[in-house]
Amino acid sequence: MEKQMTLTANESTANKCAEMVKRLGRYISLPQRMLRRYYSNVLGEDISEARARAMTEAQMAFFAVTLPADYPLVLRVLACVWFVVAVRKARSSHLPASPRGGER
Repeated sequence: MEKQMTLTANESTANKCAEMVKRLGRYISLPQRMLRRYYSNVLGEDISEARARAMTEAQMAFFAVTLPADYPLVLRVLACVWFVVAVRKARSSHLPASPRGGER
């Protein structure tokens, strides 16, 4: 004798769950949007979310290099490499696309 169970979800429960996930996503992304607006106000131009993320990552990498005084040398070197890569990423996210379509 097999036991089978069928689970059904009505449409309103699924809609409520989807709406809750959307609200949670908006709530979690709020600090990122606030940083993007801050960067836009400071620089005087509209900043994309990708550029704001790259700028934030460069700042975090800078603090990883400068703040810890008692880290081993290997971690300091890794933090320096992370900082250089993050700054390059932030610079490349600022460059506008060329009119030829993708070439720089």
